[in-house]
Amino acid sequence: MYSTPGLWFPLARSALVALPLLLAPWQPAHAEPLGRLFFSPAERALIDRPASLRPPPAPPPRLDGIVSPSRGAPTLFLDGQAHPAKPQQIHLGSSTADVRSPDGRLHRLRVGDPPRAAAP
Repeated sequence: MYSTPGLWFPLARSALVALPLLLAPWQPAHAEPLGRLFFSPAERALIDRPASLRPPPAPPPRLDGIVSPSRGAPTLFLDGQAHPAKPQQIHLGSSTADVRSPDGRLHRLRVGDPPRAAAP
C-alpha cells in the first residue's frame, strides 16, 4: 500500500502548529525573570535594595609598586602590602596594573598615583 505525501503532510503540519498553542495555558505565569535567575539570594537582595540604602563603594587601593621578576609570578604592592599577581594584570609599559577591589570592581591603577575617590 502506497501513501501519498500530499494527504497527510498538511494534517501533520497543522498539528505541529496547534501543539504549542494547546500547551500554552499550562505554562507557569509566575516564573521569575531570567535576568536575576543566576544570582544568589543575597545578591538579589542587594540588587532590589534602593540606591540610597546601598553602602558607598570602597575606594580603590593605592598601587605602591610592581615587582616583575624574569622568572616567577609578579608581585603588586597595594597600600603597603605585597600581593601576588598574575602576569595578565600587569602592564609594565605604562606602569599600571588591573586590580579588583574588595567590592568586586576592577580598577586600572598607575604606580605612584594618589588614591582616587570611589566612583559609583
